[in-house]
Amino acid sequence: MVPEHGQVIAGSFVLERLLGRGAMGLVWLARHRRLDSLVAIKLMNAAAARSAAARLRFDREAKLVARIRSRHVPTMLDHGTTEDGTSYIVMDYLEGETLRTRLDREGRISNQATARVIAHVCRALTAAHAAGLVHRDLKPDNVFAAREDGDEVFKVLDFGVAKVTDLMAMEGLDPTKTGTMLGTPHYMSPEQAVGLKNVDHRSDLWSVGVLAYECLTGSLPFAAPALGPLIAKVLHGAVTPPSQLAADNVPPEVDGWMLKALCRDLEGRHQSAIALSESFMVAARAMDSIGHAAKPQPAIDPARLGAADTLMLGDDEDS
Repeated sequence: MVPEHGQVIAGSFVLERLLGRGAMGLVWLARHRRLDSLVAIKLMNAAAARSAAARLRFDREAKLVARIRSRHVPTMLDHGTTEDGTSYIVMDYLEGETLRTRLDREGRISNQATARVIAHVCRALTAAHAAGLVHRDLKPDNVFAAREDGDEVFKVLDFGVAKVTDLMAMEGLDPTKTGTMLGTPHYMSPEQAVGLKNVDHRSDLWSVGVLAYECLTGSLPFAAPALGPLIAKVLHGAVTPPSQLAADNVPPEVDGWMLKALCRDLEGRHQSAIALSESFMVAARAMDSIGHAAKPQPAIDPARLGAADTLMLGDDEDS
């Protein structure tokens, strides 16, 4: 099926305008025929539908997101298959922009704005991780600044490549295999970059570190002209301390936070999204969630940032 303006999906949703394209589908603005309310509907594209694994992953996204209860994840409204076999997902229609759009326009955002992004993203991750899910593709394109009741709420989008970690509850729904690299290389953790199947929630926390670096400095901690050299940098490259790139925006204590966020040793990273967020508030001297000024913590020597930490690969085991 090639979606077009005015087409009716599942007898209820009238397509109005294309909102975006992804690797697996098209996202349309649609209107509910009876309720006259706006929704976002994601339709699997024909190319992706030819892959059984892709179809399974697309259908799985609806089940995964429906399990998450958080203001910082879009609400799943419906899911199904059209008469011609096209899978679809219906979600809240969000007004606003992606973090990628904002960074492309502004270059970087303030220390306080970055703290808000991290706080909201980590709330979404806390709910997702509690549901047994690892996102595996956190990046500015998948963080949306939504306008709600005069406030700005950041939401995490696109759980299409999320990994199911509680396999007993979701048995048979994980099509990923050892050696398959899913996600966006610049934001991948070392263990994800080498294609391990058994990545856990700490891989997402690494990605938050990369996202924070880009928000604060306007650049990426790891960059290269081709995939091979990029992966090599993710695995072994040093990182320029963010305060050296944006001294006017980044307190030196953030260098220490970044050292821990981008630690290649899994045990050396923050162990939860809550710990990651709270420690950033302290390091960045940001306001915490109840409006109190956070106390700065001692700085860690920025010369250590990006040092050749031991990469814990271990033996991959099939689940």
